[in-house]
Amino acid sequence: MILKNKGMYLETLINNSINRLDENNALIYKMPISNNILSVENNIITARLNKNYFCDYIGLWNGFYLEFEAKETEMEFFNLRNIKKHQLNKLEKVKNNKGIGFLLIYFHIYEKLFLLNISDLKNIKTQKIPFKYFQDNFLEIDISGIYFDFNILFNHLINYT
Repeated sequence: MILKNKGMYLETLINNSINRLDENNALIYKMPISNNILSVENNIITARLNKNYFCDYIGLWNGFYLEFEAKETEMEFFNLRNIKKHQLNKLEKVKNNKGIGFLLIYFHIYEKLFLLNISDLKNIKTQKIPFKYFQDNFLEIDISGIYFDFNILFNHLINYT
């Protein structure tokens, strides 16, 4: 399966879920992609992406700093090479400073979303993590239509750390 708008389904799901959070307890934002426009010709924009020092989303929830990366796969596995080294380093720094760093991984062919705490990566010995490994080892996030409950996810992460 080829995804025309790769990443947009999960991003929409996350944004819908963020909108359902109580603004008194949560401030979570999608980080914009920084770029330099090189040229505009015939309605075609050519740009170069700048290095982004944050992951996809950052925020605060009930006094906890959090940062996370959202990834999708259309395969029966998730390839860790889809996560850039600077993103992994950033999530580790967040964890080392008592923040919460994690990944959300969505499998299109199974329509399943999983939470992967950055601390769990140290136990993984392969680049390609099979779907079954996610089922057996990571929290599956229940998707209700066009959103999921971030409160359940955050409570799990706080109790996990």
